[in-house]
Amino acid sequence: MRYDMHVHLRVESDADIDKYEMYARMARLDIVGFVIHYNERMGKRALRDYRDSVESMGIRALAGLELYYPFSTLPTGFDFYIIHFSDITVDADVLEKLKGVIIAHPFSYGMKIDPSSFEIMRKNGIAVECNSAHFYLGLSDFYARLKEIDIAIPFGSDAHSPEEMGAGMEDLMGCFSPYGTVASYLGIQ
Repeated sequence: MRYDMHVHLRVESDADIDKYEMYARMARLDIVGFVIHYNERMGKRALRDYRDSVESMGIRALAGLELYYPFSTLPTGFDFYIIHFSDITVDADVLEKLKGVIIAHPFSYGMKIDPSSFEIMRKNGIAVECNSAHFYLGLSDFYARLKEIDIAIPFGSDAHSPEEMGAGMEDLMGCFSPYGTVASYLGIQ
């Protein structure tokens, strides 16, 4: 199963949706996880319109949110959540109250991950994204360790346009194959 779990969606018209669908097919993506940058001032209507756009697509698509840490509440009704950390060391205390989320682009934006957080990640079902837009070879050992201790590693391109969907996937598959555990992590058949 080929997927990209970090595609930023900007839909202005039906033609835009068609373009996302076309590029997903060109990249041979079985599933696309769309996200928008969430902020607490977003109205319920904007969130509903976003979900409706994703659900109307002619491809297998999931509607997710990218939330900047810290946030006060996790909105309900979305397929997945990715958490954007900046200028922080993510440790067990930071992750203690989070469950079933994905840590976005690790070691970017001044974020560090303390190995003491690995056990709470596994316990709370927290995945760590392998993001092709923020990947460098020094992270290979980090991902190997996560895989060894059974932490899900979803692939994300951090695409900000339809043309970027799936970018870098082939290169990262040379480092590891993220596809097995992530489908079950997300409840995807």
